[in-house]
Amino acid sequence: MLQLLCGRISQHGPALLSKPLRYLPFRIQAPLVERLLNRILAEPIQDGELDFLRGRRLQVWVPDLHYRLTLSFGDGGLFQLDDDDADVVIRGDLNDLIRLSAGKWDPDTLFFQRRLLITGDTELGLECKNLLDRLEPGRQPLWLQRLLAVLAGMLTRAEQSATNSGERPAG
Repeated sequence: MLQLLCGRISQHGPALLSKPLRYLPFRIQAPLVERLLNRILAEPIQDGELDFLRGRRLQVWVPDLHYRLTLSFGDGGLFQLDDDDADVVIRGDLNDLIRLSAGKWDPDTLFFQRRLLITGDTELGLECKNLLDRLEPGRQPLWLQRLLAVLAGMLTRAEQSATNSGERPAG
């Protein structure tokens, strides 16, 4: 029963999340996203690991959510931009990004499987990929580590269930 529930969530979760993200106004969304990301990335920001983004535009595109997050970096930390212009775009489905963030998959594996795509400024894209390599789950706040571990576990159960039933796993 748990595997069935996990399978449903992994298959339909992105569709459920896409509507609130699509309809949440930017003026409400931006401060929430900025606070969250700056809190999650507080240590790398303090260590100067995001300085390469100063004045540059990074977009994270999650196609299965129909969501694009465009960010830049300045004196106040990361901030969200209200447009789709970007120097570099990192594209990946939600389930892959969850596993990547939880440390279950590494960026190189996803990149070579073409599940994580980086387009635009090659040098900036390489810096972003290297940052992903350095962002180990142990550097994340404990609450986020736990949440990502639960979500990654659900995705693993869903994949096992799909494999056992002969279905194609979702992400």
